[in-house]
Amino acid sequence: MKKLLAVVMSVVIAAAVMCPVLTASAAGDTDYTIVNPYETVDWDSWQYYKANLHTHSVASDGDETITDMVGLYYDAGYDILALTDHGVVSHGWNLPRKTNGVFNYFRKADPMSDEDYQRITTGSDRGGRGMTDITGGIEINMAVFSKTHVNGYFTEYGQGEWGIENDYRTAPAKVEEMGGYSVLNHVGDWVNSNRYPERSHWDVFITYFANIFKDYHTCLGMEIKNNTDNVTRADRALWDELLQVVIPTGRNIWAFADDDSEYRNEVGRSFEYFVLPENTEEAVKTGMINGTFFACSRYEKHIQAGVDDFEGNGNVPLVKNIIVDQQANTIELVLDESRDCSLIEWVADGKVISNDLKIDLNDFESKLGCYVRFKLQGEGGVTYSQPFELKYENRVDKDIPTRYWFFDTFAGEFFLSIYRTMPFTIMLFLIEKIGCKIFGSRF
Repeated sequence: MKKLLAVVMSVVIAAAVMCPVLTASAAGDTDYTIVNPYETVDWDSWQYYKANLHTHSVASDGDETITDMVGLYYDAGYDILALTDHGVVSHGWNLPRKTNGVFNYFRKADPMSDEDYQRITTGSDRGGRGMTDITGGIEINMAVFSKTHVNGYFTEYGQGEWGIENDYRTAPAKVEEMGGYSVLNHVGDWVNSNRYPERSHWDVFITYFANIFKDYHTCLGMEIKNNTDNVTRADRALWDELLQVVIPTGRNIWAFADDDSEYRNEVGRSFEYFVLPENTEEAVKTGMINGTFFACSRYEKHIQAGVDDFEGNGNVPLVKNIIVDQQANTIELVLDESRDCSLIEWVADGKVISNDLKIDLNDFESKLGCYVRFKLQGEGGVTYSQPFELKYENRVDKDIPTRYWFFDTFAGEFFLSIYRTMPFTIMLFLIEKIGCKIFGSRF
C-alpha cells in the first residue's frame, strides 16, 4: 500500500509541476516580428489629411467642370485631391489638358483660373489649410466595356489610350516603366463578384491579380471601397485571398477607398485618411508608397446572407496611436474618442479573430497566417487599416495558384488574344459556363 501511495503521489506532483508548462504552451510561445505599415508615423506630431484619389470632371464622363468639382471637395473639407479623368492626364487643375472627343461628349474642359488655384492650394479662405493637387492622375483603359480600369499617378502614360478589353495587367506595367504608380480600380466590376461573391475565391482571379502585384511593385494596391461599395462589396474577400499569396513574395497590397465621383452628390462617399508630417504632394506620394493611410467609407455592403448593409452619417472612427510591442507580440489601438467606434474587428486570412482594442498574437496562433489587419465601425462609417505582415519561424505560406498549362501554349496565347478583345458579356459566359465545368468551382 505504501508503494502504491508513493507512486500516486509522484504522479500528482509531476502533474502539478507540468501544469504551468502546459498552460503556457496552450497560450502559444511563437516569437513574431510585426511589420507595421504605420511604423514611421509620429503620432504626436503628424496629422490626418482627408483625400479622394479617384475623381472625374467634364474632361471625361463627369458632370462638373474642373473648377466646380475641385471646389466641391474643397468646400467639403478635403485636404488632398487627384483628378483622374478617363484617358486624360492631369498636370494640374489650372493647366490645359487634351480631351478625347466623344469620351467627354465634346464638352470644353477649361482649366481652373490661377486665382482660384492659388486660393484653394494655399487655403487662403480656409485658415491656411490648403488642398493638395496630386498631378499625373489618370484613369487608364478609358474605352473598355469590361471596366478594367487602372488609376495612374505621377505618370504620363495613358493619354488617349483606348485600352485592352479584360486586361488589368498592361496599364501597371506601362506606368511602372514610365516611373509612376498605379492602383487597380473596382475589380469587382470585372469579376462580377457583386452578383457572384464566390468568384472572389476562384483561383483564376487570385492567380491573375496576384501575379500583377508580384511583378509590378509600383502597383500599390486595389480599391476595396468604391463609391457606395455596391460593386466592391466582395473585394475585401478577394483582397484577403491575395494577401495570403502575395505577402510571401515579399510585398504588401494597400487598400484604397474613393468616390469615383462623376456627379456632385457622389462627393464624400468613400475616401482615404492619410497620416502625414505635412500636406505636400511629395508627402502624399510617400504615404501612398509606405501605406500610412486608412481606407474609409460611409458605406458597408455585405455578401453574407442575413447581414444588413450599413450607411453611416458623421465622422468615421480613427486611431490616435497604434502601439506595436515586438517583445510581447501585441498590437494595441488607441482610439480617437471624439469619434464613435462601436465595433473593432481583427482579421487574419479573411476571418475575424478578435474584437478587442489590444490583440495578443500568441492567443491566436492557430488562426494566424502571414498578416493581420483591423476594421473599425461607428455611426459615421467604416475604417480599414493596412495589413500588418507577421514574420515568424515555421510560417506556412500559400503559393500563388499555378496557371493552367493550356495558357502557356500557342493555342492558349491565341485564346487569350481573342479573349482580350471580346465583349464583356461573352467573356462572363465563358468564365461562368465553360471554365467552371472544365476546371471546377474555383476555376
